[in-house]
Parts: sequence; structure tokens; C-alpha cells
Amino acid sequence: MIQVTAPCYLCGKPSVLEGLCADCFNDGHPLIEVSTPLTLLACKKCGSIKLADGWRKIAGDGIHPDDVGDFQIELLLERSIKILGKDVQIALEDERKLDRVTHTVMKVTGRSHESLAPHNEKYDVEIRFRYATCETCGLMSGGYYEAILQVRADGRELTDHEKTALTQTVTDITVARYKSDDKAFITSTIEDKYGIDFYIGSESLCKYLADEFEMQYLAERKDNYKLVGEEKGGKRKYRITILIRLPRFTVGDFVRIDGNPCEIVAMGRNMLTCYDLKRRERFSINPRSARWRTLEFLAARTNRREFMVTTYSYGQPVQIMDAVSFEILEVDQSIFESEIAVGEKIYALQLDDELYILTQHSDFNE
Repeated sequence: MIQVTAPCYLCGKPSVLEGLCADCFNDGHPLIEVSTPLTLLACKKCGSIKLADGWRKIAGDGIHPDDVGDFQIELLLERSIKILGKDVQIALEDERKLDRVTHTVMKVTGRSHESLAPHNEKYDVEIRFRYATCETCGLMSGGYYEAILQVRADGRELTDHEKTALTQTVTDITVARYKSDDKAFITSTIEDKYGIDFYIGSESLCKYLADEFEMQYLAERKDNYKLVGEEKGGKRKYRITILIRLPRFTVGDFVRIDGNPCEIVAMGRNMLTCYDLKRRERFSINPRSARWRTLEFLAARTNRREFMVTTYSYGQPVQIMDAVSFEILEVDQSIFESEIAVGEKIYALQLDDELYILTQHSDFNE
């Protein structure tokens, strides 16, 4: 018995699904649904766009400034397109950009039904740009801040290296947390002879930075809350100021530990690495160790003296010349950690009428 396929009730071709041929079924069952024109509301300052669930940040996605507009369109379309078919893939095939209007052609590939072969569809979409200021940029422009992070040093000024490192850390962490924290921004930075003050939009970010500096620099910390007003409903509003006080010493300075003079060669992550100038050995301590209580500041890095090796013979005392007074001194060859050569520059610390040769491969000695 021959089975006769009923014709498509729209065009007369052999039907394949629900009384329709493949073409007519595809025409009546589009792969996607998208309205046009679409309005794209973007922040002129940071590039964030307003979607149904709020502002979507662009900064922090590693996008080149020239590509922000394309990314904004893709993000808007991603949220505006309703997928109806199966195995749907979408590509922007063509664009015509005017002043505040972009016409884009979307090529869509997929199946209207799992039993049908894939086919292509094209959609012309008009996107109209409008601009406003997002909530985060509005807060920044208004000078908003929830916390102040003050960085000082005990009995000294911050070094230029410390200022640069502190500022870079604040920048890096703020950028990293910006996408997850709407108030992760620095309203202003004030630097004077006493240290640096960071005015921070987010109390959470301020506390995170304080934790990082406290651990990295083995610093002391003091939190202080100040009443600044009341919120709706009568709830009191406080602003926190966190003081981070770096220790008197820094890398390259000299301290006494267990009665021995030591050179600080590294510090950070709750650990201080030193070089014992008497024992000629390295060791590490942390603020919780018993040895930490014996620590006292001796001298700044600037107190070291520069010498040049003038005479060196195996088995003989090494002669070195003071770079300032040109005084010639003799020191035992055994105190050097590695081979030296005539003309080589070295550093030493004069302490209690004794000369201590410093480490020769420390980055801070250069």
C-alpha cells in the first residue's frame, strides 16, 4: 500500500510537520524573538549600561575603549533576545553606525524543531543610544565616601617606594573588587608629609585594604567610628577611619634581635626576614614569636657606608676603601658570603666601633 503524504496546507508542498512543509513551519516558528528599536541607556563616564535588573558595569572586563560600544550592544542584545528554537547561534553580521543610532543585522542559525534541518534567519535591529550617569559615578562625582584609610609610619616619613607601592596596591584591589562592589572606588587621595589618606566609597573595601596592609607591612591598626548622621527610620549612620601605622623600620634598615644587630632583607605576609650581622645567617620571625619581643630599631638604611674593594688576595685580609673619607680598612676574607673582586662596591654598617659587612645580593642594596 502506497502512503501518500498530505500537502502543506499553506503552499501545497509535501508536509513534514503539523501539516506544514519545512519552509512554512520555519516561517511560523522563528528561531528568536527580538523587538526593534531597542534603547541602550549608557553611562557617559564609565560605559555601564542600564538593564532591567539595574546597571551592568563594563569596567574591569578588560575591554579596549574602542570596543566598548560593540560590547554594550552585544550585552543589550543578549538580554533582549528570547531564544525560541534549538541549537541557536547568533552572530552580528553587519553594522551601520550613526550619531546615536546603530543598525545591526543579526544572522541566526538553528532549528525550529528537533526533527528539522538547521536553517538561517536574518533580523534587522535598530539600537538607539541614550546617556545618563550611573549610580556609582553619581556617588563619585558627589564626593561620597564611607571610610577613610590613613597610612602613617612610626617615627618617620613614608618612603617614596612605600608611597608608590601602597597606592598601586589600593588601585589594583579597588579595580579587582569594582565589579562585585558598587562603591569600590577612591573618591580622593591626600598625601602630605605625615602620610597618605585614602577616601573610599566602600567601608568593606577599606577594611579589606586595611587587612592587607596590616599583614603586608606588619603594621599596627586602629579603627575609629564617628557618628555622621541618621538614615531613614532613625538609624544612626557612622563613618569609619582606619589608621595603619607602619613600623619604624623598613626593608634595608637595621634592628637588634636577641641582642644581635640584623639587617632587614624582606618583610610581608606577617613575616620579617633578617640577616644576622654577627652570625652571618638569615632567619625569619613573625609578630607572634618570642623573638619579636626583643626587636628594637637600630638605624636607617641611610646609615650604611659604601666601600670599594682595593686589594684582594687569597688567604689575606681584604682591603676596602671608604667612599667618602677614602680611609683604608682591612677586614677578614671569611666574612664575605661569596667571591669578591677588586673594584667591587660593598656596603657596611659601623656600630659600636665594629664594622659589619652587609649582604651582597640584596635587591635593596642596588
